[in-house]
Amino acid sequence: MFNRKRLDISLLLFPLLCYCQHVSAEVFTSMSNIQTLIAEEFQVVNILREIIKAERTKLDFIQEYVDEFSRVYGEHSGDVTINSEVIASHPLNAFRLVKHLSVDWDTVRRLMTTNLAIGGVQEIERLRSLSQGLLNEEDLKGAVEAIVRLQYTYDIDEEQVASGTLTGSTVTALELSSLECYLLGLHQAQLGFHDYAVRWLSLAWKLFDQEQRLDIQKSSPIGKVEILDWLQHSTFQRGNISYALELSQQIKKINPAFAHVDENIAYYQKLLNDTPQEIWAKMEDENGKISGEKSSGTYEALCRGEGKLDINVEKQLHCYTETYSKPWLLLQPVKIEMAYLNPDIFVVHDVLFPSQMEQVKSVAKRKLQRAMVVKPGTTENQAARIRISKNAFLNEDVHPVIAAVNNRIGLVTNLDMRIAEELQVANYGIGGHYDAHFDHFRTLYEINHKHIDGEWGDRMATFLLYMSDVEAGGATVFPRINLTLYPAKGSAAFWFNLHKDGLGDERTLHAGCPVLVGSKWISNKWIREKWQDVTRPCGLQPDSPEWDNGWP
Repeated sequence: MFNRKRLDISLLLFPLLCYCQHVSAEVFTSMSNIQTLIAEEFQVVNILREIIKAERTKLDFIQEYVDEFSRVYGEHSGDVTINSEVIASHPLNAFRLVKHLSVDWDTVRRLMTTNLAIGGVQEIERLRSLSQGLLNEEDLKGAVEAIVRLQYTYDIDEEQVASGTLTGSTVTALELSSLECYLLGLHQAQLGFHDYAVRWLSLAWKLFDQEQRLDIQKSSPIGKVEILDWLQHSTFQRGNISYALELSQQIKKINPAFAHVDENIAYYQKLLNDTPQEIWAKMEDENGKISGEKSSGTYEALCRGEGKLDINVEKQLHCYTETYSKPWLLLQPVKIEMAYLNPDIFVVHDVLFPSQMEQVKSVAKRKLQRAMVVKPGTTENQAARIRISKNAFLNEDVHPVIAAVNNRIGLVTNLDMRIAEELQVANYGIGGHYDAHFDHFRTLYEINHKHIDGEWGDRMATFLLYMSDVEAGGATVFPRINLTLYPAKGSAAFWFNLHKDGLGDERTLHAGCPVLVGSKWISNKWIREKWQDVTRPCGLQPDSPEWDNGWP
């Protein structure tokens, strides 16, 4: 391999995106945290504005000192051989000279030796110390991975992303500069996403040239050679040796002394010379092209809304109301929509009032932590890239609204909430998602006894409440039955995780699609088996008919 030792330009660029210390902030895992950062950045920018204003005032005074000198000495102000006797002979000139070198100079000296930025930095650091979490490079990596995830899942090319306008969204953003595209490509290369790195670095190169032609390029710590260098690296990693050589030769033309450019050129030439051309041609044909095909997996297709239900299932779907023969539901029955049959998946509408959902979110914001997943075969939890969100488990002691929500869920499901898990509230982060998973622990192949409480039993049912609308993305999908459910504030998805004989129903495999635009808030209630035998009796076979709790 060629020598990759170099000054890591990302160490210079990262402070441009965030002021950081090495702490575990994981801000990228929650849009609620991101929204808080906006308010913090406003404070920081206001401090910087005050510094700029003060610095301009300081420079204006110094400029006035210089300008007055020019006015006093007129056309002789640049002449060091000026006849000082003639100038000083006028009493006003003598007065101004004394003033300049006493009072005025003292002010100029004080201004020049006062570093206004130090006070500003101290105030910014004070604000940061009060922040809920400081950004670090892990957050930047998480944000870069999110861009890749969104591109792959929703089949979005980098030029559309960089334009700041996303299809299906009314929210727009300022278009990316060449530097920002370079940063995305750089970190994608460092993370091993070389296909996407080549795309973003190529776009950075294109934008860099455009900015130069239009003379709109701002001061930047990188130049074209840095872009081309990482582009040749990812191009090589993808197997396109001849193009990597061509890029390296362009680097040498721009800067012959650029680090390791000669070694890279020699290395690529040796590879091409020592290997039969047909082998490299085949490798480059297979690996060197940028894939333009959309991801074809069922999960991604469902996230894009391309799934189609079986016509025999679709024609049986319907909506209905239910009271479970309870008097307090007679005036306002439960509104239920059949989303799928066998397994039965329901959407329950108008579960909570908007004010209740806002209260729940307000309580949860103070307790949000990085969402974890169950480590297989253990009771331990672990953070994982398959789940990008923050959550909080809320019991009824933290606020009266939690008890009200639990009671309402029990009412609309006709199930016993005494042995249900605490309400889990989650807020998804940048490109937030949750890969395909089961909610139950008892399957045909493995039983995670450590999570099936001897008294509580397995997670019999899931009640997934959407507490926000999501402008784009963020659907809940069931890959094995080709079903997509879109978030609608106040509605909930409800399904049984277990067959009637108690084994897990693997058709309930589900996933949370990446959030493209918006903030996704949900709450989960996992209802355990104990004390449900009255409204949901068990059966000896997976499809035993003895269920009668009001659900079809």
